[in-house]
Amino acid sequence: MKKSVVILIILALFSFNHYAQIDTSQIIYSWKLDPYSIVKLPADIDTNLAGFQIDNPLIREYISASTLGNLSAPAISNIFTDRNFTEDYTLANAFYPYMKRPDNTLYMNTRKPFSKLTYISGGRSFYKEETLDAYHTQNVTPALNVGLHLTLQEALGQYRLQRTKNNSFRLFSNYGGKLYSYHLTFNYNRISANENGGILNDSLITDTTFTISKYKLIETLFDGMDETNRNVPDVYHEIRNINLFTIHELSFRKLFSSSDTTKKSGRIKIFYPKLAYIFSLDRTKVLFVDKNPSVGLSAGLYPDVYVDRSRTLDSLFYWKMQNALRLQFQGRKNNHYFIDIAYDRVNYSQFVPTDTVVEDYFLYHDYTMPSVSRKAQLHNTHLSSGFSRIFANALKLDLYGRYYLSGYQSGDYKLSGNIELLVNRKGINLNIKAGASNEFLRPGFLYGNFVSNNFIWSQYLQQTNITNLSCDLSLSSNRFGVQADYYLLHNLIYFDTVAFPQQYGHVLSVLSIIAQKEFTVWKFHSNNKIAFQQVSEPDVLSLPALALYSSDYLEHEFYFKATEGRLTAMIGFDLFYNTSYYANAYMPPLATFYQQKEKRLGNYPYIDVFLNIRIKRVRFFLKYEHLNSGWLEKNFFTALHYPKNQRYMKFGISWTFYD
Repeated sequence: MKKSVVILIILALFSFNHYAQIDTSQIIYSWKLDPYSIVKLPADIDTNLAGFQIDNPLIREYISASTLGNLSAPAISNIFTDRNFTEDYTLANAFYPYMKRPDNTLYMNTRKPFSKLTYISGGRSFYKEETLDAYHTQNVTPALNVGLHLTLQEALGQYRLQRTKNNSFRLFSNYGGKLYSYHLTFNYNRISANENGGILNDSLITDTTFTISKYKLIETLFDGMDETNRNVPDVYHEIRNINLFTIHELSFRKLFSSSDTTKKSGRIKIFYPKLAYIFSLDRTKVLFVDKNPSVGLSAGLYPDVYVDRSRTLDSLFYWKMQNALRLQFQGRKNNHYFIDIAYDRVNYSQFVPTDTVVEDYFLYHDYTMPSVSRKAQLHNTHLSSGFSRIFANALKLDLYGRYYLSGYQSGDYKLSGNIELLVNRKGINLNIKAGASNEFLRPGFLYGNFVSNNFIWSQYLQQTNITNLSCDLSLSSNRFGVQADYYLLHNLIYFDTVAFPQQYGHVLSVLSIIAQKEFTVWKFHSNNKIAFQQVSEPDVLSLPALALYSSDYLEHEFYFKATEGRLTAMIGFDLFYNTSYYANAYMPPLATFYQQKEKRLGNYPYIDVFLNIRIKRVRFFLKYEHLNSGWLEKNFFTALHYPKNQRYMKFGISWTFYD
């Protein structure tokens, strides 16, 4: 404990610098904030033709993932470095890849109003998938930007009772003045997702040939009515989430500027202070309905039915609010360091009514069962500090630390450090980075205390200790990068083969190596990513040993002399593959993935063929997803008893406006 405090004090004595700059000379430029809300990280706007055909955000983010087969259904990455083992368990985590959240907010500054309208559709009427995405941003003043982002999405699913609806909205804004600046993002997500429990017999997929019109006849564990114009599932989830993040900064630049006119213009004599206030709020309501819980109980999926055997109506209300004050010292070329203190407050409310009045499902009360409280309010106070510095424009050093002073996580800490070598000679941009981190954190409250109609647990959990050693190498001139990570995890929380959270009391190790390389020969392009993973205890953490993604296409620009018009076309295929392993099963009442030893999945390639076209500011794609469906052994499952969609056609069009 004393060592952690000493380290935090030492960190506050150094300077912080960020070498990546936002190019303000562009008409439109964009960025994201780093996890500490300190650095602006340059980010690309989604206007490229390459990759336009990948419309599923899950596939855009992850090389490999376990899904329930339908767009916006629960999913989890199969790559260890993508998973966040220290985040709170909120029953909505498996939906996060599809939600608008502060960490995926793109901030903008544009000299012209920027708008983008996208429509994507695929499949026949009884399993149709549609997405409408509208995006607009503009600068009200040269320093003030405001933007809106609306997404409406519905996917009926190829199999019974797979329908999902995902409607989300984002308001974002940023202002960059010399004295005052801010970033703001407000996000609203509403998701409804049917739960079919998986198909009853995998052989109906692997050993039987169905025409596409018969997919809805394949029996699933849970029942209900599933017609094109009427959907009444027996089991479903409803999720409503509001999240807000904002940071406000005051800069006292003029008080510390050099008055020596012989020095270069804009040169700052000493570090000048900045004061920042950070506020965040994450508020989630989750409802799980099961009209006949005896079905899951009889199938051995549920361990028991504790409160109401006629109907399940579980609800969880979760919110987390954080206030932080930061003192930051800014110097030349963005050199700065910071120290901040933050106060978090977290609320958990669970409610399982003994009656089944639907109108009351989001009314929360104190309700106590033996040794389990239905309502908890927790708090944390923590101190953080960090710095970064570049030496001779070639060596960059970063350190960060956080220590929890009081509250639920009292005594916990996070420490991390990176050193990076930057080489830029004769057109060669080489970055080599080595890093280390250690986290000692108490698991989220619901991992230890949970009550629902089907699951109840109350257990004491020790702090999880995660140590990571990493090494990254990137060569931008050759479009090559490799990232190697080695993890040691002690007291890791995982969901066992009956979907109860357990704590592995020994040390578990994970080795992860991810490489990516882009090849270009004449008009042929190949973009490849490959991940190699090795886990010491697969019974606790099951991951594929190898996963890869490859996008290969031929690009050509057509010139029409009569009209002087130009059309760019790409034709190619995307390949997704991972080796066989005991892929996770899925538990509907908990909306989480858990360990299973029933069946190995994987060792199956998924091939999508596509045609992308751009005419001026209009992009269009046409693709066949899972073209190879039925060509090989039909083992296209990524989660136990949940098959992926079979072959179907999709198209999308996006129109971008710059004025």
